[in-house]
Amino acid sequence: MPLESTVICLDNSEWMRNGDYQPSRMESMQDAANLVSTQKIQSNPESTVGVMSLAGKGPELLAAPTEDMGKIMGSIHDVNIFGKMNFVDGVQVAWLALKHRRNKNGGQRIIVFVGSPVHEESKALTKVGKLLKKNNIAVDVISMGELEDNQAKLEEFVNAANSSNNSHLVSIPAGVVPCDVLITSPVLNEGMGDGGGGDGGDATGDAAAGMWGGCTPPPAMGAQLDVSPDAFAHDPHTP
Repeated sequence: MPLESTVICLDNSEWMRNGDYQPSRMESMQDAANLVSTQKIQSNPESTVGVMSLAGKGPELLAAPTEDMGKIMGSIHDVNIFGKMNFVDGVQVAWLALKHRRNKNGGQRIIVFVGSPVHEESKALTKVGKLLKKNNIAVDVISMGELEDNQAKLEEFVNAANSSNNSHLVSIPAGVVPCDVLITSPVLNEGMGDGGGGDGGDATGDAAAGMWGGCTPPPAMGAQLDVSPDAFAHDPHTP
């Protein structure tokens, strides 16, 4: 795998208590997230992985992108089930975490685990997907629950973000071990020859000014990442 900074977004909503993936959606997701993060770090010693939760009072950054596997795995293990998933807000927080990562080299990627209904409209998902593409951020979505209800929306999101086949949707049927699917999927085999999630440079000029594209950043984002309000400034002249 190429050098890459990744943020793994975990669905910790009440739906993750379901036992259609053994022993539960939550524990299966945690095992899969451990696999993904371990593979990312071991494949390139300069790669970093961050962890965040999508449910509860709002998306929460649990670990900023880091090479510390102990911190990464501890954050994955300690996430609590609470509330409903906030998909779009969570992706926006993940983008900001990547923007403020320490190592600016390499590609950028957001990996989202989804195990509950996506409540946002398709239009909102497509809009955010296009903004990620504009800012050279690749996405992988791992769907493991409510597959039929979410399929169309998640496909639209991934298609909007996709650039040169750098983004993927992996749907895992109930009863299948997610790790077994992921080990041979593009999520863990991406970028062997095409550079993965783009050039990884920070958004500049029009791309940076238009990142939010009219989207309102979640109010908790500034506090979570300890950045100044200027980080959310939007150029009024940007379409």
